[in-house]
Amino acid sequence: MEAVGKLLETILTHYEKKDYTSAEKLLDDLLVSHPNFHRAWFLKGVILEETGRNDEAGKYYEKAGNCFTLWFRLAMQLREVDPQRAMGYFDRVSEMDKNNNMIWFYKGMLSERLGNIEEARRCFRLLSPLREIFSRIIIPSGFMVFLIIGAVMMIKRNELALSLVVIASAVFCMFWLKRDAGQAVQMLVKKKQYR
Repeated sequence: MEAVGKLLETILTHYEKKDYTSAEKLLDDLLVSHPNFHRAWFLKGVILEETGRNDEAGKYYEKAGNCFTLWFRLAMQLREVDPQRAMGYFDRVSEMDKNNNMIWFYKGMLSERLGNIEEARRCFRLLSPLREIFSRIIIPSGFMVFLIIGAVMMIKRNELALSLVVIASAVFCMFWLKRDAGQAVQMLVKKKQYR
């Protein structure tokens, strides 16, 4: 599987550089050896679409499965390399799910970076940061407090081994908070900035 991962990286490098011929050839080879690899079907569809073969692309997208997630991931990957192409995929997924905070946030950030302030404003106004704050800060914080209280109670009962597992879980929860809380706060800040 490691060889497939390296081949996929090579294909993506060709794709990012718009070397469609090389990427398509490698994808064809990959699909022969791994016909159930959905990302390869998806990327083949993307290349076909970007080279004007839309009818053919649809057949590949059907075999790929959940294209929404793959288009979002592609937009995320292209943000730095080719912002205009990334914006096209952000537009596509934002039409598919109008309530997805991650789409609006990243599309707004990219629009802001490209100097399209009106589009950034529109995207940031569509954010629901309270939903993100609840799911990324309040719930994990409550769970962490619950774990700490449980660990203290276990220590009082001399259940040290189990309390160590619970404390480790609380530490994991703290890392979860550290990873996710900043983005929720950033969404709130952007929403207020672009009222």
